[in-house]
This record gives sequence, structure tokens and C-alpha cells, in this order.
Amino acid sequence: MNHIPGLLFELNREGTKIAFNYIFNLYNELMSDTKNYTPIIEALEKIYGKRSSTGFGSAVFYDHSKQNASLSSIALDVYKLFMGEKWKAETESTWMSTWKLVYERSPGKAADILNELNNIQDADAKRSVPLLTELIENAEQGKLALAAAFNHADISQLQVYNVGDGEAMSGILLCGLFSDQTVCSVICLMD
Repeated sequence: MNHIPGLLFELNREGTKIAFNYIFNLYNELMSDTKNYTPIIEALEKIYGKRSSTGFGSAVFYDHSKQNASLSSIALDVYKLFMGEKWKAETESTWMSTWKLVYERSPGKAADILNELNNIQDADAKRSVPLLTELIENAEQGKLALAAAFNHADISQLQVYNVGDGEAMSGILLCGLFSDQTVCSVICLMD
């Protein structure tokens, strides 16, 4: 028998098959322990829409985070992706004019996204909260979807940003990091 850390197998046809089956079964076992956030993301997408680069309305983004990327840099990347063609070198300063962190959940703080949004102190961001919670079709389902995602026990970080052009367009961006290093963001930008 040869030994590979974590695996014993015989070097013959039957042993190789046994080793392959062991690895395959172990992989399936490990993968079954990973979190499946798909129903949560689909519920958000049903209300706020899927990933979009229109720069208007609302959209949900769900991705694996880049290694060592801060949540703020991920949130900014989502903002740029959402703005699509509207985000150019000559317009970047316009879109960044209102960009600011308006809320960050403290570590260990009880998650209650609807109250957290309603208690935002920034006046511009506070005016945009109803775009996510009240001024949408199926507002109650929207609130439930937001709560399911951003109150989830696996959300390790949450940040909320003000977005817009400082004139007609205003909005809000929620960005949450799950414990498996996936990121869920909901952005809404209206005039």
C-alpha cells in the first residue's frame, strides 16, 4: 500500500477504483456541507431583478469575493458594474460624488436589516430606503427577501452605501458578505 496524506490505496485496478470512489464520495460529502444560498438570492432577484448594467432601477449581484478584497472595494465594483456604460472616466467623479458608507453593522450586533435601514442617519440615503422597502411592487415580499438575505446567520459583514449622481439620480446599495466568502448586493438607483 502507498500512503498519500488523507488517502490509502492499493496500486492495482481494484485499488485505484476504490481510491477514486473514496475521493468522489468525500468530495460529495464536503460539497453537501457548503451553504446553498440560491433560494435566498432567487427571492431577491424576483423582487429587485437580476444582475444588470443599465444604471437604473434595481438589481441583485451575487458572486464569490476576491481573495483579500475588502467589502467596500467589492461594493464599489458592484456599483461600477451596475452603472455599465454610464461609468466612464469622464463621469466617474459624478457617480462618486455621493458615494459614501452610510451604515456598517457592528460585529456581534443582532441582524435586523429593516430596522437598520430605517435608522440610517444620512439624509440622502434615508430618502432612498423606501426605494427598496416601500416603493416597489410586492413590497412585503421585498422586505421578507431582504430579511432572509441580510439577517441570515451566515452574514459576517454588512455595509450600506449611498449612490447617485448628486443631482437627479439617487439610490442605495446593500452589500453583505456570507461566511463562505460569497457576496450578496442589492442596488437601487432611481431619478
